[in-house]
Amino acid sequence: MSRPAAIMHIPSPALGACLMAGVERDTRGCVLTDTERFNYYPATPMAVISWIFEGTLHMVEEGGPSTRPTLGPALPRLVFSGPQRYPSVSWSPGPVHALSVGFYPEALSRLVGRPIEPYLDQNLPLEAVAPPALLQACQAVLDTGGDAPFAMLETQFRPLWHGPGQASPAPYIGDWVRSVATRAAHSAAGRSLRQLQRRIREWTGQSYRDLQLFIRAEEAFLRRIEARDSRIADLAAIAADAGFADQSHMGREIRRVTGLSPACLGERLEKDEAFWYYRLMAGELGRRG
Repeated sequence: MSRPAAIMHIPSPALGACLMAGVERDTRGCVLTDTERFNYYPATPMAVISWIFEGTLHMVEEGGPSTRPTLGPALPRLVFSGPQRYPSVSWSPGPVHALSVGFYPEALSRLVGRPIEPYLDQNLPLEAVAPPALLQACQAVLDTGGDAPFAMLETQFRPLWHGPGQASPAPYIGDWVRSVATRAAHSAAGRSLRQLQRRIREWTGQSYRDLQLFIRAEEAFLRRIEARDSRIADLAAIAADAGFADQSHMGREIRRVTGLSPACLGERLEKDEAFWYYRLMAGELGRRG
């Protein structure tokens, strides 16, 4: 039996200030149990557009592998997701091939011509949000049938993105948050603390304090990757290095982002097919760190 494919796509410099990264998942040709067809994702400050080329995906509204889940309706082929303040789970009844691309929220706000904050925690048909040019570009990617979709995405999006280019060595949330804070502080529109905070919320849909949660969680994840060769991770040391007040503080915030305690997350990441996204991120960040 072949294993499901999970690929991370890093954008070219031309789109590096627009796209954070893309994740492609392909379970065709694989025999998976019902439990293995769950997909666990952390909370994220990124806005996401997803393409479902083949198969069906449902968001899990309640429950999970240990109980009978309550599923939402099948997602449309083109999905717009605002920044997610809570972890999420999806499930596919059979083989699926899909691409999800994380956009910096201030960049996607420019592309759709609307503020991003009203779309927090929302999953909507892309056609309900996107203007004609963006929808047409995304439809062209869908029409590839999943053949080199990220390359097609870059081809379609280059004419739409009129912002700056920048290299994207790795999809670090912390780098982006610090960049947003720096840009807000140097904006000519006003430099008081209140104006800075308002500007960050306008650009990202969340407060700077909210975004710092993601920085600390990412730092803890990176420290855990560095300690992956250890039989038992020193969670207290990881908490201190990642900027948490103590280990309990880290546990609470990791649960907010992932839905699990640090110890449970580490165990599921190692053994559970449904946590493939976390393993993909660990491998990519570990390789590029």
